[in-house]
Amino acid sequence: MGNRTRLRATTPLLVVSDLPRSIEFYCEKLGFSEPNVHGDPPCFAMLQRDGFDLMLSLATPSTPVRPNGPSGTWDIYLTIVEVAAEIAALEALGVRLERGPTDTFYEMREIEILDPDAYRLCLAQDISRGPWPGTIFYEGVLDLGARSLRLVLKLAQAEGRTVGCLDSPDQGATNLPIDHVVREGSTLRFEMSGIGASYAGRFGADEAELSGHWSQGGLEWPLVLRRS
Repeated sequence: MGNRTRLRATTPLLVVSDLPRSIEFYCEKLGFSEPNVHGDPPCFAMLQRDGFDLMLSLATPSTPVRPNGPSGTWDIYLTIVEVAAEIAALEALGVRLERGPTDTFYEMREIEILDPDAYRLCLAQDISRGPWPGTIFYEGVLDLGARSLRLVLKLAQAEGRTVGCLDSPDQGATNLPIDHVVREGSTLRFEMSGIGASYAGRFGADEAELSGHWSQGGLEWPLVLRRS
């Protein structure tokens, strides 16, 4: 197959019947922002949430609206950190759940909603190796200079000790095992022998932030993780 460049992201495109209505729905109901609208009159928009893009294109006779939603099939599958928090946000904004929450045999917790054109969106949380009951999530960006990596740290109490795992969304890695988590007062340390990494940090007064350093391969970088 030869050498192939690495994929960096995937960006879905939805053909919509009413562009302003769809922009309003995705921005006001689903938390997307920074709509970049093109055309005169407007016919295309690019939205983003948490660094992920969504394209909306106004329907034409040659590109009609064709959602899978009415047949019960997904149009977009979105992996999120925590389904419970997303449900609370959606319900507060008057968005009705079409299905779920449902825990699947492939260890995802899923909910489904429909957008104004009946596109079916599935929002799903990985529950394969955590989060454990009462899991707390911390998110941050590791700046390596040449590139940046988003990290999600999951911490919980299990059998009287602190346990955890780590996601690296930009690398497509979820629930990477943490071998040892040591919590002493406001300090936290953990090791990940599988990738030769470790972290040492200190919680802020309200534990909303964890500031410290990530070590790997003999190098060290500052890393701030904020509770999400």
